[in-house]
Amino acid sequence: MPLRSMTGFGAATRVITIDGLPQVLGVELRSVNQRFLEIKSRQPFGLASEQELRRMIEARLGRGRVDVLVHLQPHGSGGGESGLDPGRVLPLLVQLRELTALARSNGLEVAPQNPLDLLRFVTSPRGATTNPQEPLHEAPPELAELMEEALAGLCGMREREGATLVQVLGGLADVLAQQAEALRHSLGGEAERLQDRLAEKIAALCARAGVSPPSPERVAQEVAVLVQRGDIEEELARLASHLGQVWGVLTAPAQVGQGKTLDFLSQELFREITTIGSKITSHAGSAAVIAAKATIERMREQVQNVE
Repeated sequence: MPLRSMTGFGAATRVITIDGLPQVLGVELRSVNQRFLEIKSRQPFGLASEQELRRMIEARLGRGRVDVLVHLQPHGSGGGESGLDPGRVLPLLVQLRELTALARSNGLEVAPQNPLDLLRFVTSPRGATTNPQEPLHEAPPELAELMEEALAGLCGMREREGATLVQVLGGLADVLAQQAEALRHSLGGEAERLQDRLAEKIAALCARAGVSPPSPERVAQEVAVLVQRGDIEEELARLASHLGQVWGVLTAPAQVGQGKTLDFLSQELFREITTIGSKITSHAGSAAVIAAKATIERMREQVQNVE
């Protein structure tokens, strides 16, 4: 695979047993473009697990922001079809009654509780239990397996996105090469146009000043200087070289840093086109420069997501 994208998603879940109770352990990974590798994780286990998850990610990924979510929850529901456990709800109602009575004894009035708000509280992670267990400090052995499975899904998606980027960037590189060729053709007859334009201006100035126009040889010398200043062959040669390097990256095996290389090459392509635009004088050449700049901008947007 020539390129890898920094956009991807991977997930894995499994039912495991902890203290004799079935639990659902899940891992979700999301990654987006980022200049360096940045890992943000939320997981219910200790610091050792955090470091191990980071180590596994760093071994597979080189760039991008990666969000890691590890969740552990009871398997199934313990309160019938409603999903509510009366043993959890009743203590909450007792506490609310005591709180209301305490407020009234101190001259305060507590607004009646909305049943919907109570439902949201008891079904939320914060209110799921009135006797929360201590957080687990040791991760189950299945966590590493699930992490590998989620990473495989994430990397697979990043590779598929990278294949699409190769097609898009390759197409844009071809378009830019065609636009560079159009720039080369726009130079045809440039010397003749400059000579005619300069001769007209000189004739008008001399007529206004009442002096004789210079000799044709002198006009030809000035035209030669203008043509030399407007020569873009070197810029076109560098443009072709940069495009060749772009194709070299697109066809090379995927590795970390290709996105930065393509970003640098895009900047250099834009620099050469800008220089060409400052030199040419024809309307056709100016139109080709504008079109080429738009193509390079599209390339720069795409390469921001290459690892």
